[in-house]
Amino acid sequence: MAIKRLDIKNESDAWVLAISCHQNSIKMAWEVSKALNCQLTATQEYDNSIYFIKDISGFPYFKWMDDSERFALHLISNHSEESLLVSSQKQIDYFFIITGLYKELDFEEGTKKIKNIGSVLTAFPIQLKNFK
Repeated sequence: MAIKRLDIKNESDAWVLAISCHQNSIKMAWEVSKALNCQLTATQEYDNSIYFIKDISGFPYFKWMDDSERFALHLISNHSEESLLVSSQKQIDYFFIITGLYKELDFEEGTKKIKNIGSVLTAFPIQLKNFK
């Protein structure tokens, strides 16, 4: 099993919610989109908005940019067919990441909406520095 690593540039570059569930990535992206009133879309195109991720090729990835382009929502699977994105977090199935001017958002409300998704077993914020 190959190991991918998060390359953390700055722990304040993003807010990350770890999600544990038993849902495939397309259905999970749909459920998160519905819960947060956004439109996460599958993509393999990366830009500089995901500062702390070195390589996620092979991992299901979904992105939505708000209309004002002030922040972006990302849903990245921790599991690919061959490896884990964060090998020390085997119990985590997805990372929900907010980049950009995310500090203006209500994290508590967003976390509650994601936790209320039927297939989500648990969701909790994590500190990026824990994965260095």
